[in-house]
Amino acid sequence: MLLRLIVILMIAYVAVAALKSLIRSSSRRRPASRVDAAEEGEEMVFDPQCQSYVPKADAIEKSGHYFCSQECARLYLAR
Repeated sequence: MLLRLIVILMIAYVAVAALKSLIRSSSRRRPASRVDAAEEGEEMVFDPQCQSYVPKADAIEKSGHYFCSQECARLYLAR
């Protein structure tokens, strides 16, 4: 009887530890499309409107400049 209780408690402990690990790893994941680019070191480009750097894959190119959004492109090119 005592041996059976110990085995059940050990199985429960392992199951809880596995679930905690699974929950932690799923909450830390980045979107699959961005994982490779971040690990390889993606090129950053400068947005002259908001004075920030944006990953080139996410940037919008207009008139030879890169922008973080359509709004920044519109405001900068309207000058």
